[in-house]
Amino acid sequence: MTELLVLGCSRRKTQTEGATPAICRYDGPLYQGFRSHLRERIWPTTLDVAVLSAEFGFIGALTEIESYDRRMDHARAVELAPSLGRQIDRWLGDYDHIRLCLGKDYLAALPMDRLNDSGRAEVFEGEIGVKRQKLGAYMRAFDSARRLSAHPSPSDRLSYFLPDWDDLLDPDFDFMTDTFSAPKRERRELHCAHLMHPDKIADGILVSLAQKRDSKGPLKYVGGLDSRTLRPFNLRQHYGLDYTQGLFGDCGAFSYVNEDKPPFSIDYVVSLYDLYNFDYGASIDHIPIPQIIVDGTKCDLSPSERRARVALTVDNADAFFREVKRRRAGFVPVGTVQGLSPEQYAHNACAYAEMGYQRIALGGLVPLPDSVVQAIVTTTMEALKSLKRHPEVHLFGIFRPKLQHLFRQLGITSFDSASYFRKAWLRSDQNYLGEDGNWYAAIRVPMTSDGRTRNRLLKAGADLELLEVLETKALSALHEYDRGRLSYQATLSAVLDYDGKLARSSEESDILRAGYERTLRVKPWKACRCPICTKTGIDVVIFRGSNRNKRRGAHNTLQLFRSVSQSSCLQE
Repeated sequence: MTELLVLGCSRRKTQTEGATPAICRYDGPLYQGFRSHLRERIWPTTLDVAVLSAEFGFIGALTEIESYDRRMDHARAVELAPSLGRQIDRWLGDYDHIRLCLGKDYLAALPMDRLNDSGRAEVFEGEIGVKRQKLGAYMRAFDSARRLSAHPSPSDRLSYFLPDWDDLLDPDFDFMTDTFSAPKRERRELHCAHLMHPDKIADGILVSLAQKRDSKGPLKYVGGLDSRTLRPFNLRQHYGLDYTQGLFGDCGAFSYVNEDKPPFSIDYVVSLYDLYNFDYGASIDHIPIPQIIVDGTKCDLSPSERRARVALTVDNADAFFREVKRRRAGFVPVGTVQGLSPEQYAHNACAYAEMGYQRIALGGLVPLPDSVVQAIVTTTMEALKSLKRHPEVHLFGIFRPKLQHLFRQLGITSFDSASYFRKAWLRSDQNYLGEDGNWYAAIRVPMTSDGRTRNRLLKAGADLELLEVLETKALSALHEYDRGRLSYQATLSAVLDYDGKLARSSEESDILRAGYERTLRVKPWKACRCPICTKTGIDVVIFRGSNRNKRRGAHNTLQLFRSVSQSSCLQE
């Protein structure tokens, strides 16, 4: 059963710009002691932590707050008491044990009679030094796991990180009836990497802090006293990572590329990387893209504005590295490099090495053609190799099959890319990567029950009742074909009967038909022994809903990872 620790806010606070998690904002002795424990051990999995704040009342330890100046006194305690009492009553129903590390002014705001009568509450008595000792002993008693050191990158190949964006699936989804295993709030959902167990699909997962802004993904911000504000979400468990795999955090610069400045402060980013036990954490960059969109209108950035973004990225990298060292944070800092030319990338990369970075990442490469990427990477690596000791180099957001041999030759350490995952549903002819190294088209059987599909078909004047009948026949034919009970021609006919009614252009229909014919003849899913293809069967090549499409994406990612591990190149 989870325990609850309640700390009182402290007058001493870190004076940093913007909001930051409360456990890092407050900087009194108890908070320093708590964070000191987290340098060696992970946050106990059975411990929730709340703060009693003179300003806000009860908040979660990870609630993001600005700095303020307000002390708890008798009048404020009386004012807060009713709401605090109601929350205490809820907590007494949720927790077996509640530990209170609070001063007398804070205790006066709580219903101590009910807490004492419950037999579940304990107050850490004594002066501040004694309280800190008791808090330290309490934390050590959890015997939580030690923080892992970042696993070294393989010396004989590139490491591959899969970028995540809330890619959750229902492991018990029923493909025969197209139904979930339980209602949304009740069903178990796992990240796609879990479904590949015991196979690994990457050397690690890259997680963007942009999730904090978009309220999507395991890092999404939840207010109030939700469990995600009371303890850090266990990301390693969420992604099913073992000790050989890394957790890489970045700031998601493309999510704020149209803004004047990054939305995160150095303090905030360092705090999050440290609290969530990242192995690697990237500094805050700002992409000097030539054109941005403001209020729906395309605007060109001037040369001086682009130079300012590069300069800001360098300044942030310097401040980020110094803050990581000051805090003795538990992750490896990664300096994100931007530039306006190959020579500027190289110059800044060398400057980062002088700052002390042992790992850097080249950003802003995603929209660039292969020729420009090649020039940037080659020039940068040649400059770094002229140094006595040069940092390892990561490439943000690109795979580039045609350049893989060059990347290995130059000594690039790692890269991340979601391109093979997203090809599962973003291409018409390259959705499934076979064991033979060839791409195959997924067979499209869209759901007429889907709102967007239904509206599109209605606008086109489709007969929905007929489509529903043909849709069911197409799915049934595919499943029968997978079992060897229906011929190739009869299966293709059922698929095309439905597909031909979906208001496609004749050119699109011809392309899709050729793809369907090839996929059904070859049956590439039959040759694959990965956990997803073995369990899912033909549904892995059916283009229909996220539970099929993302499983196909996970399969593609496994194929990519295997090719990287074997130092072989896949075709585009």
